[in-house]
Amino acid sequence: MLVQSLLIFLVAAIGYSNSALGSSLLSRPLVLSAFVGLVLGDLETGIKVGATLELVWLGAMAIGASNPPDMTSGTVIGCGYVIATGSDIASAVALAVPVSMLMSMVWNFLMAVPGPMMSEKADEYAAQGNRKGMELMTLGFCLLQIVILSALCAAGFYAGTTAVQGIIDSIPEFVNTGLNYAMGLIPAIGFAMLVRMIVDKKTACFLFLGFLLVAYGNMNLIGVAAAGAVIAAVLVLNVGSGSKAAAGEPALAVADDDDNEF
Repeated sequence: MLVQSLLIFLVAAIGYSNSALGSSLLSRPLVLSAFVGLVLGDLETGIKVGATLELVWLGAMAIGASNPPDMTSGTVIGCGYVIATGSDIASAVALAVPVSMLMSMVWNFLMAVPGPMMSEKADEYAAQGNRKGMELMTLGFCLLQIVILSALCAAGFYAGTTAVQGIIDSIPEFVNTGLNYAMGLIPAIGFAMLVRMIVDKKTACFLFLGFLLVAYGNMNLIGVAAAGAVIAAVLVLNVGSGSKAAAGEPALAVADDDDNEF
């Protein structure tokens, strides 16, 4: 158990290194759950849990001073709990969400107290032209976050498995049933948040077209993606050629001026 906890610490450290490595998406649930499954010896379950938790935080993003729940801790502890105890994936969701909200408070504390203190010190080094001091404050704060948050994840996995098992067992059956229904709603909420950010009146027709192809055409995702690629090619390669031909310009002129040999 101690060795597993140390491995969980390393996985959590990878997730919390995301911002220090240029937002490389290492903190996404699908990536971290695969790592957790790998170190705990059940890669298949790790990927399944990661896919489910990915839908939970699909549209989660930091906006201004508002930070979403900490998906790194929720993913690591939730997936680790499912693999260690053999529970179902619904238990991962039931554990990941409250854990992520709790750890977000710790994250906000680090950003509110030691963060500004070290930032002020970095400003002093900048005024002095001390580049090494600035780098020390920047890297020191990143390391502080990684160590503290990863240690809490490892401690929660090491000491909390039995306690969490008791809590989950004490949950009434109707609550577990509600969580199973919620798992069906969570993906829709995540997609709705994502659609709200990227869909406008010009692209909404393509969203509804994809829905109709799946709902009434019984097409799978690969078929819908292929149909979308064909429609995109038609729009890119043919839109505008008719108007130029009507104006007296040869239709082949568009192709002659195009460097794309396709």
